[in-house]
Amino acid sequence: MDRIICDASPLIILAKSDFLELLPWQFSEVIVPQAVVDEILEGPLDDPMHRFIPKIEWLKHVQIDPPLSPLGSWQLGRGESEVIEYARLQRNCAVLMDDRAARRAAIAIGIEIYGTLSIIARAAVQGKVKSFHEAVETLKAAGLYLKRDVIETVQKGILEKRK
Repeated sequence: MDRIICDASPLIILAKSDFLELLPWQFSEVIVPQAVVDEILEGPLDDPMHRFIPKIEWLKHVQIDPPLSPLGSWQLGRGESEVIEYARLQRNCAVLMDDRAARRAAIAIGIEIYGTLSIIARAAVQGKVKSFHEAVETLKAAGLYLKRDVIETVQKGILEKRK
């Protein structure tokens, strides 16, 4: 299994969708930088991730040291910047993020990326979710915007892996 460092939005969506436990099943280490913890704790009190973040034992909180490199000026939020910077400094650490600009920045420097949908797809291949389609609808109901063509492409990939 791989290590992954997470941005706030995938954690929030997975928590709202009751899929958060897929992360420690798929990754040997699930990491979150302090900027992401702060972002989640500044959010609504009724957000499930707001309640979970201080209690989840498998979620490793980290400080970014040294401070952010010039990557922090790529017009990304502090959370996305810290996620990318940690992965860059640590090596062998993927990132979990859905923000398009942040994903492009990570790709530009050679970091492996996952999105919320890919977590569900991996779980579907392994039979950890009953139905990919139902799981996608749950993610959408929790607030994740997904383009139809992206869903269709991922679903085709799942079918190919099951063959």
